Amino acid sequence: MRGYILTLLAILEVCVMGLALAQELYIRDLPNGAKLIVKPREDTPAVALHVWFRVGSVYENYEEKGMAHFLEHMLFNGSEKYPYGEVDRIVESLGGNINAGTSKDFTYYHIEIAAPYWREALDVLYQITMKALLDEKMIEKEKEIVIEELRRGKDNPSTVLWETFEKTAYKVSPYRFPVIGFENTIRKFTREMLLRFYRNFYQPRNMAVVIVGNVDPKEVEEEVLKTFGREEGRPVPKVQIPSEPEQQGARFERIEDPRVQKAYWIIGWWAPSIGKTDYYGLVVLDEILGSGRTSVFYRELREKGLVYSFFTGDLGRPRDNMYVISVTFEPDRYEEVKERVLSLIKKVYEELTDEQVEAAKKKILSARIFEEEKVEGEAYDIGYSYTVVRDLDFYRFFDKNVSKVRKVDVMRAYERFLSKDNYVEVLMIPAKKEEK
Repeated sequence: MRGYILTLLAILEVCVMGLALAQELYIRDLPNGAKLIVKPREDTPAVALHVWFRVGSVYENYEEKGMAHFLEHMLFNGSEKYPYGEVDRIVESLGGNINAGTSKDFTYYHIEIAAPYWREALDVLYQITMKALLDEKMIEKEKEIVIEELRRGKDNPSTVLWETFEKTAYKVSPYRFPVIGFENTIRKFTREMLLRFYRNFYQPRNMAVVIVGNVDPKEVEEEVLKTFGREEGRPVPKVQIPSEPEQQGARFERIEDPRVQKAYWIIGWWAPSIGKTDYYGLVVLDEILGSGRTSVFYRELREKGLVYSFFTGDLGRPRDNMYVISVTFEPDRYEEVKERVLSLIKKVYEELTDEQVEAAKKKILSARIFEEEKVEGEAYDIGYSYTVVRDLDFYRFFDKNVSKVRKVDVMRAYERFLSKDNYVEVLMIPAKKEEK
């Protein structure tokens, strides 16, 4: 999508249209504290229904580590109306898809379905999120499933790499803990613990119902009031999430792993929280550095054979955010790759032109338009903006804020964040074979 090329006129026309459409949100605060956000669209026969909760692994105390993720599993194991397995059968019989996701900052449940069946989908989401049974036998069964998932993750070098990176970067913040938790905490979960966490965070004052697609907002509001609107809104526990202290100097961790043949390297810098004023300059700089086949890293690293692959981007966090570059290459090229990456970033800063900035902005804006052509993409952006960024204007005015970025804003992003030596590095290389 990012590499798709439009004429300047077409881009401008579509961007203007996208900005106009982004304002058409039907927003209601329900009497019990729940938020309803509807984006009606007549250009599609589909509907995306999302239920977002402002809870993830950073909201857990140590004894609860892994609980947000565990509850995501449990909510598909039976509700007051639908026994185990019935939810999947209903949604699939209507041609829809149902899934969920848990992160460090949020949890969400979603269904994508044809417009005539949105009411059935809404009822399913209501049942699994508000009326879960949390049966004792299913809890014990699910523990083994989740622990096996955790063990499989430990067998994946990529999981080990990223978990090591976050433990190296975060010394105080709960971002240092994995979403899935730990075997010793999962095994100690009781129904009483799960119910307490569930009732605290899975409730109207901590949620948003987001619906995008071919629907009438008034009809949606009526149905939501009959379901989610009937639940009791309770005070949400205030969770103190400590901020990470300012890092002094670089941090480096080296891992030797017999399962890998290549070197895997992550380097990260502290970055502005998502949606802050200086965030957008970093977004444009990232586009120039690492997005698509026209990016600097693709031309200078990938095409010239110095690396096998790379990824760039920020972690999208509302606090203690980071900008990361992840690269794979031959193990003996670490010093060369690191020097080249840092020199390329500095070169972009020193030689940056207005034309580069304008071209990057056009790519970002066109990519967002294509992303939000699908109802699920737009529903996700709305839910993330409200739940994580805590500001719907991030969704509404993302295009406008990117359009306002100037060369000086991109240069300032480098100066404030990427020029410093307080970065975090993790290098994973193949373990040397022991000589007999």
